[in-house]
Amino acid sequence: MSADKLKGIWTYRSFNNITAEVGDDPKKALALIFGEGVLTIKPMSESLFHAVLDFGGGAAMDLYGEIVPGVGVCPETLIITGTGRENTSTAKWVYQYKGYVVPQWAEGVKQVPGIVGTVIRTIPHGTGKAGVVASFVMLKR
Repeated sequence: MSADKLKGIWTYRSFNNITAEVGDDPKKALALIFGEGVLTIKPMSESLFHAVLDFGGGAAMDLYGEIVPGVGVCPETLIITGTGRENTSTAKWVYQYKGYVVPQWAEGVKQVPGIVGTVIRTIPHGTGKAGVVASFVMLKR
């Protein structure tokens, strides 16, 4: 996969890694969300890209990533660093992402391109501690 194929607008959602079942409790299900936003990816080269992750309300991060080719049955891997913007609510935020491009199913119907992985808070900010890991999914619009 080239960075050009990532180009576009994606929906980003990350989830707290809580193993308890939520059952039919919508409040418990909503509490799983760690972050949600609109991700806009622009290629910089064949394997490098820049993205903006916009959480709304002026909160955004700049992401810089690299595509590492897949080997054998292993999918392509995205290695991304995200930093907050000075003079905004995301100032001093630093996160690292490792995502895997979801292979398309030959029999899939209306399958949306996706990336799944984990994100780690690299440095603390606000009441959030460094080292917190969440799972994420990115779906191309």
